Amino acid sequence: MTAQEGQTYNGGNDVIHKIRAMLERHEGKKYTPYRCTQGFRTIGIGYNFDVNPLPRDIKEYLRANGRITDEMVDRLFTRSLSDAVGACIRQYPQFATFSENRRLALVDFMFNLGPGRVAKFKNTNQAINSGRWADAAEGIRKSLYWKQLGGDPEGTDDGRLERPEEIYKLIKEG
Repeated sequence: MTAQEGQTYNGGNDVIHKIRAMLERHEGKKYTPYRCTQGFRTIGIGYNFDVNPLPRDIKEYLRANGRITDEMVDRLFTRSLSDAVGACIRQYPQFATFSENRRLALVDFMFNLGPGRVAKFKNTNQAINSGRWADAAEGIRKSLYWKQLGGDPEGTDDGRLERPEEIYKLIKEG
């Protein structure tokens, strides 16, 4: 997160640790490349390097060693997190005033989908920007995102809190 975004976001280290733990739980942490559910080459903590090319030194290290280091995972994560927070600030002008849980959920949502795909959630984004949190949560629940990432069908519960269900709950309950 850049200094300017950090000032606008008002996150603090505890929030950074919480979002990292949440994203690492949802994305996993991989030192070798893999294909995400959408088929993109990914490494580290959900770093999509088909869309965001790897820095030259990391690319060369990966080519030579077949894996990256903890320090490289951290650098890629910091870059991705900064991008996600910046996109949230642009998409949601009142982002800094949202509850911590809602900020965590929206950063996770943005991190996972990217700004282009999040922008397509027009009704959900309008609900978020007007503080209609139950409507925003319902927009998540009724989306393809919900189905693709394992959200339970309406009226059912398998006892596990999958990623979209956690996002739904944090947005709705704040």
